[in-house]
Amino acid sequence: MIRYSIAIFILLVTASCSTISNFNETDKDIVVKSQSGNYLGIEATDLYVFKGIPYAEPPVDDLRWRAPRDVEYLDAIIDATEFKNECVQPKDNSSIFNRNLSTGDEDCLYLNIYVPKNQNSLNKNKFPVMYWIHGGSNIWGAGSDYDFSNLAISQQVIVVTINYRLGLFGWFASPFFAETGKGLDKSYNFGHLDIIKGLEWVNQNISSFGGDKNNVTIFGESAGGSNTLTMIASPLAEGLFHKAISQSGYVSSYSTEYAESISELSSKNIFAEDIKYLTDSNEIVNYLQGLTQTEVYEKYIATAEKYVYPITPITMRDGIVVPKEGIYKALEKADPDLIVVAGTNKDEMNYWFVNSEYFYDTSFEIRRTLKRSEANLRSWNKYRSAIWRYKGAEEPLRRMSKSNDNLYSYRLDWDEEDDGIFGDYSLFVGAAHGIDVPLISNSFDMEQIPWYIKNILFPESSAEGRDALSSLMMRYWGNIAKYGDPNVFVSQKWEKFTANDNQMIILDNPEDPNFGMVTNPVVPKTLLKEIESDSALEIEERCLIGWIAVRDFNEDKKPKPPFDFCSNFSDEDLLKLRNKVEGRG
Repeated sequence: MIRYSIAIFILLVTASCSTISNFNETDKDIVVKSQSGNYLGIEATDLYVFKGIPYAEPPVDDLRWRAPRDVEYLDAIIDATEFKNECVQPKDNSSIFNRNLSTGDEDCLYLNIYVPKNQNSLNKNKFPVMYWIHGGSNIWGAGSDYDFSNLAISQQVIVVTINYRLGLFGWFASPFFAETGKGLDKSYNFGHLDIIKGLEWVNQNISSFGGDKNNVTIFGESAGGSNTLTMIASPLAEGLFHKAISQSGYVSSYSTEYAESISELSSKNIFAEDIKYLTDSNEIVNYLQGLTQTEVYEKYIATAEKYVYPITPITMRDGIVVPKEGIYKALEKADPDLIVVAGTNKDEMNYWFVNSEYFYDTSFEIRRTLKRSEANLRSWNKYRSAIWRYKGAEEPLRRMSKSNDNLYSYRLDWDEEDDGIFGDYSLFVGAAHGIDVPLISNSFDMEQIPWYIKNILFPESSAEGRDALSSLMMRYWGNIAKYGDPNVFVSQKWEKFTANDNQMIILDNPEDPNFGMVTNPVVPKTLLKEIESDSALEIEERCLIGWIAVRDFNEDKKPKPPFDFCSNFSDEDLLKLRNKVEGRG
């Protein structure tokens, strides 16, 4: 029996699965006719919902590891009342569990649409459109995991959520496929191409659902935030959206050479035994496309298990989706008319640390007792979360500021979890990675979370301030989508970000004294000096954090540990420590 963990509980907080809180037994059906097809959806009290709409042909058989194809128009009515397949991914969507088992299907390119209801006929409206790109390290997750009914209704915006190919199925750098493909098939970034294809579908069809194709905001969290930044950098996505919000995103990309042959999980390594006697590119492509999805996944996992800390090379500088010069350089030429928000959470890394036996006694399901000093935990969280802020908000915005002055930054500091008999969750979880999602969706009471966990993460004592913050964040996000300005009808003004001052708004309980604008940028040299001399950290810990810092300060991730005393530790030593710290083993 798998033991539930706090990390899983937090994950459940960020995903409302298939529960649509605004539906009831009086729901009716509605049919929308659009350019791509006729869709049967659900008419509820305050909104319409369409689930599982295909936006591309299934990427199976000879379309595996190929660019998505336009969906073929069908004159028949397509049932859009139930969610469809999620993409292939680990069955346990947490890095700490055994990933050997997979779930999902390659036939997974579907989207869902939440449309607020008003007095007009559905297609007579011109609602702003918010296009959600889900998180999950680009390895797990689905659009159906998120219920944005409350955001759609309260802000009078259409919200679209999508699936896109994940992991090895979404990012695969094989020269054999590039040699035998044409056009976009030569790309290695199939997951990103799916996101772009979904945007093209929205551009072509959303007016039939009452949406304004000329007012589209892309937004996403974690990997979804990273993909949002990649969309800004990609020439293929130009003109398909007009605003962008990256929540806990990051900039990361890999060279095609690294992804093809150097990475532990390169296409060459994963399938070396399978194709060692094949010489013709077409023969190799046909063989790899003929494998079952289970065979592909098992070969991927078997290769990963040979290494201490293998990383799937995702987001490759293929010169098609992602410019060869990289994302940072491409962001310097961002559309000057684009409105961009980028922010992170104060305690990002607590999402991983709270489940780590390195820090806690995890013998009990929900009780947490620190094994290390509080100062040690605070240092780990402070530095790792600051590194995330640098690569996820400040540096991307500084790069964009070279061409664009419509930029905003935030840091979410809300940390009013329970501090009681199960542990100090305001410290242990705090403003952890993912806690922003229930705030922007106003979803705190989901059936998937046991009542005793709800009371810890969202105690009654925090309800008033938490609801006020949720309402404000939805207003800010909605204002960006509707007006391109977060400050409409709000009292706390959100100033623009500039490279000189690096301004950000602290999002917290509006009654908290920290709520408001601050200037407190992450300075790499200063941060490294702090890490090097922090007595709350052991020497090896300083080396690991410093190594992560210099790697994440660079898009290409090649630097070695920065301190002289780190020569005492091998790369393998540090990677093993990273596994322990992040709850991977």
